[in-house]
Amino acid sequence: MAALLLITVTACGWDDKDEESGLRDTVFIGGKTDQPGFNLHAAHTDRGLEVDLANYLGGEIGFHPKFHDVISANREQELKEGSSALVIATYSIAPDREQNVDFVGPYLVTGQGFLIREDYQDLKTEKDVAGKEICTVDGSTSAEAELPRGTTRQKVADYSTCVRKLQRGAIDAVFTDEALLYGFVEQQKNSKVPLKVAPGVTAGQINRYGIGLPKGHTADCKSLLRALRTYLTEEWAADVQAQLPALVHAYPGDWENRFRPDPEDLNHYSSCEA
Repeated sequence: MAALLLITVTACGWDDKDEESGLRDTVFIGGKTDQPGFNLHAAHTDRGLEVDLANYLGGEIGFHPKFHDVISANREQELKEGSSALVIATYSIAPDREQNVDFVGPYLVTGQGFLIREDYQDLKTEKDVAGKEICTVDGSTSAEAELPRGTTRQKVADYSTCVRKLQRGAIDAVFTDEALLYGFVEQQKNSKVPLKVAPGVTAGQINRYGIGLPKGHTADCKSLLRALRTYLTEEWAADVQAQLPALVHAYPGDWENRFRPDPEDLNHYSSCEA
């Protein structure tokens, strides 16, 4: 058993004795594989902005990314236990998380908002959130965000569950990062119950998505940071346009200013400098 564990850890790039080998060959990445626009696994294929990002990083650094599914509440555990070499899963950089894992990023910046049914008329201002039944995901920043008194919050394992509840009328809205919500808007635009992001209704904090990695892997951190810096300049805009068209449509002429990180953010929020 011990020998098998050693072989597995070394193959995935978690051998502390050889830090330089952390990102080579096949690298197992924890992702949320049910999030359209970011990472959706369907017909044996992964597609989305985070898949594009992982492929770019792999091409620049020299590894093959292989995603497996992880829920929000287990992301730190994945990295601490070595089940994933990286986590790329709409993983917001936050001080409490930085106590347990390192981050490289951000690769996207977003506020938080509310996903509602397209014909729903009862959520037009922040005050309207009071008294509503809201669905969010356990282990996410939105699960802990302050909402108006009287709001009922359901916490589930993933946002696809929230969306299904919304479409069948079991809840009034889904609350999480605005960029993520637009992925579901695009996915459901031709469904029997199309969805929209409630215009101008916000809550919670600004979130910055980072690449999570185990603590102390400084060389890997620097390699990722260099590659991400280039990605934001060379590929980011085209990938966002391709994978999140509903987001681009919602903010014509302004979507890059809203969602692209400032280059200085990488120095400030990453756990290393490169």
